[in-house]
Amino acid sequence: MNELTWKYVKPLSNPTAIDEFEKAHGVVFPDDLKEILVANNGGRPSLRYYDLPKDKDKEFKTLLSFNMDDIETIYKRYPVDSADKSLLPFASDPAGNLFVIKDCGIWLWNHENDSTVFVASSFTAFLQLLHE
Repeated sequence: MNELTWKYVKPLSNPTAIDEFEKAHGVVFPDDLKEILVANNGGRPSLRYYDLPKDKDKEFKTLLSFNMDDIETIYKRYPVDSADKSLLPFASDPAGNLFVIKDCGIWLWNHENDSTVFVASSFTAFLQLLHE
Protein backbone atom coordinates (compact mmCIF):
# COMPACT_ATOMS: atom_id res chain seq x y z
CA MET A 1 0.00 0.00 0.00
CA ASN A 2 1.31 3.44 -0.91
CA GLU A 3 1.84 6.07 1.72
CA LEU A 4 -0.13 9.30 1.54
CA THR A 5 1.97 12.34 0.63
CA TRP A 6 0.94 15.88 -0.27
CA LYS A 7 2.01 17.80 -3.37
CA TYR A 8 1.60 21.39 -4.54
CA VAL A 9 1.69 22.56 -0.92
CA LYS A 10 1.74 26.34 -0.52
CA PRO A 11 3.44 27.36 2.74
CA LEU A 12 1.24 29.60 4.87
CA SER A 13 2.17 33.23 4.24
CA ASN A 14 0.76 34.00 7.70
CA PRO A 15 1.50 31.22 10.23
CA THR A 16 -1.53 32.22 12.34
CA ALA A 17 -3.98 32.46 9.41
CA ILE A 18 -6.00 29.41 10.46
CA ASP A 19 -6.30 30.57 14.09
CA GLU A 20 -7.31 34.03 12.88
CA PHE A 21 -9.93 32.55 10.53
CA GLU A 22 -11.39 30.47 13.37
CA LYS A 23 -11.60 33.50 15.69
CA ALA A 24 -13.02 35.82 13.01
CA HIS A 25 -15.79 33.38 12.07
CA GLY A 26 -16.46 31.66 15.40
CA VAL A 27 -15.57 28.23 13.99
CA VAL A 28 -13.15 25.50 15.05
CA PHE A 29 -11.45 22.97 12.82
CA PRO A 30 -10.93 19.53 14.40
CA ASP A 31 -7.33 19.08 15.63
CA ASP A 32 -6.50 16.27 13.16
CA LEU A 33 -7.66 18.39 10.22
CA LYS A 34 -6.01 21.56 11.49
CA GLU A 35 -2.67 19.77 11.75
CA ILE A 36 -2.90 18.73 8.07
CA LEU A 37 -4.08 22.20 6.99
CA VAL A 38 -1.08 23.85 8.67
CA ALA A 39 1.45 21.38 7.24
CA ASN A 40 -0.11 21.01 3.76
CA ASN A 41 -1.91 24.29 3.01
CA GLY A 42 -3.55 24.09 -0.42
CA GLY A 43 -2.00 20.68 -1.06
CA ARG A 44 -3.26 17.74 -3.08
CA PRO A 45 -3.01 14.19 -1.74
CA SER A 46 -1.08 11.54 -3.65
CA LEU A 47 -3.92 9.10 -2.88
CA ARG A 48 -6.93 10.97 -4.17
CA TYR A 49 -9.77 8.48 -4.60
CA TYR A 50 -12.23 7.25 -1.97
CA ASP A 51 -15.29 5.03 -1.94
CA LEU A 52 -18.73 5.66 -0.50
CA PRO A 53 -21.23 2.84 0.06
CA LYS A 54 -23.12 3.67 -3.14
CA ASP A 55 -20.42 5.47 -5.10
CA LYS A 56 -16.93 4.16 -5.86
CA ASP A 57 -13.76 6.03 -6.91
CA LYS A 58 -14.94 9.49 -5.94
CA GLU A 59 -12.11 12.04 -6.15
CA PHE A 60 -10.58 14.43 -3.63
CA LYS A 61 -8.90 17.40 -5.31
CA THR A 62 -7.27 19.90 -2.96
CA LEU A 63 -7.22 21.41 0.50
CA LEU A 64 -8.43 25.00 0.51
CA SER A 65 -5.61 27.47 1.03
CA PHE A 66 -5.38 29.97 3.86
CA ASN A 67 -3.23 32.30 1.72
CA MET A 68 -5.43 35.12 0.44
CA ASP A 69 -3.66 35.34 -2.95
CA ASP A 70 -3.96 31.65 -3.87
CA ILE A 71 -6.55 30.56 -6.44
CA GLU A 72 -8.62 28.15 -4.34
CA THR A 73 -8.89 29.71 -0.87
CA ILE A 74 -11.19 29.30 2.08
CA TYR A 75 -11.87 33.03 1.86
CA LYS A 76 -13.62 32.53 -1.49
CA ARG A 77 -15.59 29.47 -0.34
CA TYR A 78 -16.76 30.48 3.15
CA PRO A 79 -19.54 30.85 3.96
CA VAL A 80 -20.74 27.98 1.80
CA ASP A 81 -23.58 28.99 -0.55
CA SER A 82 -25.97 26.66 1.25
CA ALA A 83 -29.17 26.83 3.24
CA ASP A 84 -27.17 25.02 5.97
CA LYS A 85 -25.05 27.80 7.47
CA SER A 86 -23.18 25.36 9.75
CA LEU A 87 -21.04 23.94 6.91
CA LEU A 88 -17.32 24.59 7.34
CA PRO A 89 -15.42 23.93 4.08
CA PHE A 90 -11.83 22.70 3.99
CA ALA A 91 -11.31 21.06 0.58
CA SER A 92 -12.80 20.60 -2.89
CA ASP A 93 -13.34 17.91 -5.47
CA PRO A 94 -12.83 18.30 -9.26
CA ALA A 95 -16.56 18.99 -9.81
CA GLY A 96 -16.60 22.08 -7.59
CA ASN A 97 -18.18 20.37 -4.60
CA LEU A 98 -16.78 21.00 -1.13
CA PHE A 99 -15.66 18.75 1.69
CA VAL A 100 -17.12 20.25 4.84
CA ILE A 101 -17.22 19.76 8.57
CA LYS A 102 -20.80 19.17 9.69
CA ASP A 103 -21.91 17.70 13.02
CA CYS A 104 -18.22 16.90 13.81
CA GLY A 105 -17.97 14.64 10.74
CA ILE A 106 -16.72 14.92 7.18
CA TRP A 107 -19.38 15.47 4.53
CA LEU A 108 -19.37 16.22 0.82
CA TRP A 109 -21.53 19.22 -0.12
CA ASN A 110 -22.96 19.13 -3.65
CA HIS A 111 -23.06 22.64 -5.08
CA GLU A 112 -25.64 21.74 -7.74
CA ASN A 113 -28.45 20.69 -5.39
CA ASP A 114 -27.29 21.98 -1.97
CA SER A 115 -27.20 18.52 -0.44
CA THR A 116 -24.64 16.76 1.74
CA VAL A 117 -23.48 13.14 1.85
CA PHE A 118 -21.75 11.66 4.89
CA VAL A 119 -18.17 10.59 4.14
CA ALA A 120 -16.41 9.83 7.44
CA SER A 121 -16.71 10.35 11.19
CA SER A 122 -13.42 12.30 11.37
CA PHE A 123 -10.71 13.67 9.13
CA THR A 124 -8.37 10.89 10.22
CA ALA A 125 -11.02 8.33 9.21
CA PHE A 126 -11.44 10.12 5.88
CA LEU A 127 -7.68 9.94 5.17
CA GLN A 128 -7.86 6.19 5.74
CA LEU A 129 -10.41 5.95 2.91
CA LEU A 130 -8.07 7.48 0.34
CA HIS A 131 -6.54 5.13 -2.25
CA GLU A 132 -4.97 5.14 -5.72
